[in-house]
Amino acid sequence: MRSWTGSFFVASFGFFLLAGCETDTVGEVVPAAGVVTLDGKPIAGVSITLLPQEGVKGRGGYGTTGEDGSFSLQTETEVPGVSPGNYRVLMQKYAMPDGSPIPPDTSAADAGVVNQLPSLYNDPQQSPVTVTFPTPDGQPVKIDLKSRPR
Repeated sequence: MRSWTGSFFVASFGFFLLAGCETDTVGEVVPAAGVVTLDGKPIAGVSITLLPQEGVKGRGGYGTTGEDGSFSLQTETEVPGVSPGNYRVLMQKYAMPDGSPIPPDTSAADAGVVNQLPSLYNDPQQSPVTVTFPTPDGQPVKIDLKSRPR
């Protein structure tokens, strides 16, 4: 697995791109929601970053899964939803080395946190997960990750 610093850099860079512009430049947004499972079971605390693909007139989106694996993505803090189009999805779930949650007020760098998901899911070039918003059927997306992807 990749070190958390590389993944943190990618996530931070993606967040910087998402947060770096003014709200009035966002344009049209559509609802972006779904559920993430790992080997068929809902997974909480997964950070999600959308990378716009060719033709998308937006910056992407971000969010975190809840206890039931559900998520709603946003373009900016005050802008729920994302620009319509196709996205590559990056996901990571950081925890303490023993798998326990990161305690509040703990520096991730000092705690030695690890990404509990296979590094493939946080690779901007190779992540196999892609989504389109709005979804063709208007329903939330379902993303089923595998603990041992092929």
